[in-house]
Amino acid sequence: MLVEVILFVLLTALGLYVLTRENLPDNVPKCPRRFPFLGCFDFVLYASDMRRLRDKYGDIFMMKFGTQYMVYLCNYPLVKEAFSSPHVTDRPHFEFSLFITDGAPAGVIMTNGEQWTYLRKFLLRQMSDLGMGKSYMEDALMHEARKLANDFGRLVGKPAKFPKSLDICVLNIVWSLVANKAYEYDDKKILDIMSLVRKVSDVVGGLVLPDLFPIIKYLPHFIRRHILKEQLVDELKKKLINFTKENIDEHRVNLDRDNPLDLIDRYLIEMDEQKKNPNISQFLSDEDLATTIFDLFGGGFNATSNTLRWLIYYIAAHPEVQRKLHEEIDAVIDVDAEISLNHKESLPYLEATIYETHRCSSLVTGGIPHQASKDIQLGGHTVPKVIKHFLYN
Repeated sequence: MLVEVILFVLLTALGLYVLTRENLPDNVPKCPRRFPFLGCFDFVLYASDMRRLRDKYGDIFMMKFGTQYMVYLCNYPLVKEAFSSPHVTDRPHFEFSLFITDGAPAGVIMTNGEQWTYLRKFLLRQMSDLGMGKSYMEDALMHEARKLANDFGRLVGKPAKFPKSLDICVLNIVWSLVANKAYEYDDKKILDIMSLVRKVSDVVGGLVLPDLFPIIKYLPHFIRRHILKEQLVDELKKKLINFTKENIDEHRVNLDRDNPLDLIDRYLIEMDEQKKNPNISQFLSDEDLATTIFDLFGGGFNATSNTLRWLIYYIAAHPEVQRKLHEEIDAVIDVDAEISLNHKESLPYLEATIYETHRCSSLVTGGIPHQASKDIQLGGHTVPKVIKHFLYN
């Protein structure tokens, strides 16, 4: 009996060793103590945790969450060194970031290789043709700015939360390029969609767990649904897919190939023209278009509306900055005139205030994760390609 127990213990230990053995190079970045299947117990929850770990391990260090290693880069020279390399442009495969397509690579943010290269070039070309960054977008921008200023006028002299109009104003500018539509501030449909987009960020914590702890996928269904909030995720997924499908179908019915009005029109035309080219057509589908729309929501809508929130917070806390901004604008622009891109070079303090907002605020604390396509040397360390990269400022 004793021999059997000893053999069982030895075999179990051997099995655990084989399963958890890590063939990492000797000079990988430093990492806190980690445990098989669980990873590091020195969690990164707050900015203070990251500063503490940086002080302890240096400007480049590793963390292990469950079964996944991640490298944190904590100064500008390291970030510049990493992303000057063509081998650090890939995105890691996280199923949670592609829950709309059940984990299939789609869109422009979380894809790699030829698919990412093609879609990125296509989007940049089309968005440029549609007016992104060009002066003739100013009419649409000024129209939304006037509406937003009028709505903010209701709140003068009293404490208030940011109104929904701030988000809808930004969304309308992005959505005018994507779908040639704009919404009123009280439109129930768009308020519901914005609420859904916000809820997606609330469930990300649950969605990422199977990527970190794969064993969760094999738990009983009723436990998994509770841990991963699968019912809520399924509801969000269904509503978001219905919203994009409705817009795509509407564009398909009304498509004028000689006069495409927005990104969806141009994508549908490209999808049709590339049908006979299997090298490209494999990247184009309604599902990919839906994911691309959400990528633009995240990259355009969330980032811009959050920047405006931080900007308003900061100038509210620093009235002297408000006064300087007002004085500069009054000195450059007539009372009855409106600001335009032509005034940019004459408003250095305004531009500096925007840059300072980006520097101080927490728009995307860790950045979007990257993954090297091969082992690389970084900051005097070897970083294996299996490790994800995060930025931290």
